[in-house]
Amino acid sequence: MKKVIVKIKDSAQLTYPILIGENIVENLGKLINFSKYSKVVLITDKHIEKLLLKQLPQFLPENSEAIVMPVGERSKTIDTVEEIWRELLDLQCDRKTLVVNMGGGVILDMAGFAASTFMRGLDFINIPTTLLSQVDASVGGKTGVNFLEVKNLIGTFNQPIAVIIDVALLQTLPERDFIAGFGEIIKTGAIADKKFFDFVTSKKPKEFSQKELVSIIEKSIKIKAQIIEKDQKETSLRKLLNFGHTVGHAVEILSQTTDNPLLHGEAIAIGMVAEAQIAVEKNLLKQNALDLLIEKILFAGLPIKAIGIKANDIVEKMQTDKKNENGRIKFTLLKTIGQGIINQDATDSIIKTVVGKIL
Repeated sequence: MKKVIVKIKDSAQLTYPILIGENIVENLGKLINFSKYSKVVLITDKHIEKLLLKQLPQFLPENSEAIVMPVGERSKTIDTVEEIWRELLDLQCDRKTLVVNMGGGVILDMAGFAASTFMRGLDFINIPTTLLSQVDASVGGKTGVNFLEVKNLIGTFNQPIAVIIDVALLQTLPERDFIAGFGEIIKTGAIADKKFFDFVTSKKPKEFSQKELVSIIEKSIKIKAQIIEKDQKETSLRKLLNFGHTVGHAVEILSQTTDNPLLHGEAIAIGMVAEAQIAVEKNLLKQNALDLLIEKILFAGLPIKAIGIKANDIVEKMQTDKKNENGRIKFTLLKTIGQGIINQDATDSIIKTVVGKIL
């Protein structure tokens, strides 16, 4: 079992463990001290309930309860959070309740937000069940929901007390969802580590062994942890992690109303292509680096085009991005593969031209 310790410097020296391995959920009672809590509440979705919930009672204490929510990005709303709050109240939860969030990114973001706001904050742990959530949503303390069709507009920065990453859970994952996880993995290499980028794009996602997958997840998390340890609330360095997300989030949220809704990692792949093109247009990035990025994204089985979405709608949606400042869209771009640069502007002409190329 691998272990990564996250130390948040701007949050009263908060420290929490991220445990990575195979079949480690079976040892949950040994990894987490449940005895210090009055109640344990598992929050998951209907998909996980069907696949795994029957196995979980043996790993959770006898006083555990379960809240089961709808599946998918469209359920990531304040209305669903209200339902979670209501159920926590009905279960007579108090401030000594531990919330166990188990699922993909939607559950971790939404249930983490519910836990961080109920009674001004309950302890919670994250057990991500998708590759994407294992390298992204489970780590870093971002919680939230979509609001008025804006991605993650309402939320908090609130760290879990632990993250349990079990690669055995990925065996139930559909191939498309597994591949989508590599969108965030490729992004991590692109912004911070060329050697890592080369390795994670050296094979097709399904060709990596379980051992290699554990190493990939561990390295992705270490890179992310090193960044958030210095900047929990995204005032500077943490913005590096947003490469591909300004365009990607707009594409993702708009795709939910089409016949081709995108997974988060797929939308980020499209966003990376667009934002790397912006860097080329600004003479920050060489064309051959963009060509390499596109080649590797396609090799991984990820898309580079958004289907059924209008360019004007994407640009309009980008205007609501949380990273914007003084009415200007702010991007994280690349100087080269392995080095990102934050707080970059682009002219309206460049933005419209680049968005047109991903349609």
